[in-house]
Amino acid sequence: MSDFSVYTSPFSPPFLCSKLMINNFRISESQNLRISMTEREFTIKYEFQDLSELKYKKILSSPEEEHIGLKWKIGIEHRGSLLAVFLYNSSMTRNQGIDVIYTTKIFSRKKEIHSECGDKEFEGYLIWCGHIANVYGELVVEIRVKIMKMIGFPRIELRSFGEEMKQFSDVILKVEDRKFYVSKLYLASQSPYFATLFLGQFQESEKSEIELKDVNSDEFQCFLELIYAENVIDDDTVEELLHIADIYDTPLVVKKCEKYLIKESKMESENKLELAEEYKLEELRKLCLESQ
Repeated sequence: MSDFSVYTSPFSPPFLCSKLMINNFRISESQNLRISMTEREFTIKYEFQDLSELKYKKILSSPEEEHIGLKWKIGIEHRGSLLAVFLYNSSMTRNQGIDVIYTTKIFSRKKEIHSECGDKEFEGYLIWCGHIANVYGELVVEIRVKIMKMIGFPRIELRSFGEEMKQFSDVILKVEDRKFYVSKLYLASQSPYFATLFLGQFQESEKSEIELKDVNSDEFQCFLELIYAENVIDDDTVEELLHIADIYDTPLVVKKCEKYLIKESKMESENKLELAEEYKLEELRKLCLESQ
């Protein structure tokens, strides 16, 4: 046997013990509370060299790869006349998960023989990524994963504002116990509040470190990421983003949040209407009232 492993299929109870929404990979609670990730997408690819060794109800798996701090591998299960392909994550607990969209491509003898995209509920620890007719010989499986949402644990941070960004910053914003290294001019261009704070005739404009009160540091991190063009808005973050945008008078953030609520959010209409009225989102308010 080469560098892949063979083991007995675990896909009978109690393994299939819980159902999560689309592709919920669970992640160890022992991991750091803040996970840094510069991209929400990765590709895992592996060549299985001799499928003739694969027996019925047995599995071949690729070596584990680490992406965004988690361990992933591809598996193939022999199901008689079919081969079932799945993506497996070994870094899971039962109360955490990730929503993903995936695209699978399978090649035999350098020719693509199967392609599919997944947007479905899955059971247990796996994404089932495709079923193909049995192939004897080499098989290349490529799975591209796009993370849509983290479930049950602190949000992934998409951009750092830590000390490593010091050389690109000219002011430190202290929020609770965290320091954010940012650009005065960039924040001032996005917010009249920060324009006045940094460029106005105030004592703070001369300081190299300014403390911001009445705001949560994790929420402020999310707010900065959105200002710096990261895609952080979802149904869990949109209200906190609107709240901070209201405090710091940030029209761009408000506009992006309203657009999300109109076009993408799965939130109930009555909840959307509450946000529209609280934060004066007139276009959203009009749509909510028309739908009643």
